[in-house]
Order: sequence, then C-alpha cells, then structure tokens
Amino acid sequence: MPQRRHVVRAALTAAAATACLAFATPAWASAALQAAPGGHNPNGDNGTVKIDGAPFEDEVDNQPHVTCDFELEFFNFDEGQRADITLWSQPPSSKPNDKVVWSVKDRLISDDPAAGAENDHDVVIRLSAKDLDLAGLDTNANQGYHIKLDVDLTDGKSSDAKHKVFWLQPCTASPTPSSPVPTSPTDPGTPTSPGAAGSGGGEGGGLPITGVAATSTALTGLALIGGGVALTVLRRRRDRITFTS
Repeated sequence: MPQRRHVVRAALTAAAATACLAFATPAWASAALQAAPGGHNPNGDNGTVKIDGAPFEDEVDNQPHVTCDFELEFFNFDEGQRADITLWSQPPSSKPNDKVVWSVKDRLISDDPAAGAENDHDVVIRLSAKDLDLAGLDTNANQGYHIKLDVDLTDGKSSDAKHKVFWLQPCTASPTPSSPVPTSPTDPGTPTSPGAAGSGGGEGGGLPITGVAATSTALTGLALIGGGVALTVLRRRRDRITFTS
C-alpha cells in the first residue's frame, strides 16, 4: 500500500512539472525560434533583393526581364543596414569591359527590424532605363541591355554581397507632334492686298477695264460728246431762223 501511494505521488509530480513547462513554452520557444536558422531574424545577413518590373507588386519574386521602368526591392534586412548599390553592364552588352551605368553609396536599405521576407518589405528604389548611362552599349534585339546588380553591405556584418542579373528593355521614345503646315486664308471676308490677282480696281471688286473693253468705252464716250455738240449747233441755228409773212 505505501508503495502504491509513492507511485501515485511521483506520477502527480511529473504531471505538474509537465504542465508548468507547457505554460512556459511560448516564451522560450519564441526566443529560440528567432535565433534558430530559418527564424524571422536569425544571426547574419539574411536580407534579399529582387528585381521587379511593371506592373509593380509587393511580392518576394524576381523578374529577370523588365521594360524601361523597374524597381530594386529589398526584403528582410536588419534595421539600420546600409549598402553600396551598383548597376553594371554585362556581356554581350559590354564592349569591351563592364561599365557602371548607375550607382549610389551608403544607402539606407532598412529602417525596421527583420521580420521575415514576406512580412518585411524594406526600401524600394524605382529606376528607369533613362536614369542609366547606357551610351556605347550594345542591345539585343529581343532582350535589350544585360545588367547586373551588386548590393554591398557597408555595416561590416558580412563580406557577402547580394547580386542579380537581368535584361532591361530601352524606353520607347514618344512621337514628336508635327507642326501644322501654314495655309492661305480661305475666309471670303479676308481682305486681299491691293493689286493682288482677283482684286478689282473698283469698289465692287470687279475686273479692271483693259484692252478692247477700254477702247469701246472711249469710243462710246466720244460719240456721246459729238452728239451733244451737234445738238447744240442745231439748236442755235433754229434760234436764228426768222419767219416773214
């Protein structure tokens, strides 16, 4: 009988200890999870950088082919981390050596603690092919320029850089609107310059009197003058005639 009581007492003690550990598990398990590989904020540089093309999305995915406008997206970096960010030309676009087409030094890439890539969207840098120095580079007819991204952390935590290689299409130039060709006025009320073709010498805008028409008019005027003279002479003669019985 005493032995049975001892066994029961031992079982109850073990159960109580297990229950206490169960209540304490969330605290220590959470701390261990944070420090363990695969946790939200494990030791080391666990951030990642992605290339995103239009239409832009806040997702941890990489697009190796983008057109004109694109984004450099940073995820899951530690709070306060900074980096030198460089875009280089790559073969076959480079000739003969790789060329820096864009860069920025000591850029802040995260202003909050790491929380897991899916839950920790850090800095986004939006760029365009127009922002890059692409002069002298060769383009592929189907894929555009071959570009490499280097992200070198400047806080001394790690010597490992983040890299991405992608293809960038050049921006298409917008068509320049052509200037309208000037035309002569077609408004019938627009005055024309004196002496211009189609303008008349008279107030009504009729044709000027020239050539045969002018000659006929002159002869008609002379005939009228001659007729007037003849009538005047006849009238004077009639006045001089006297009648006698």
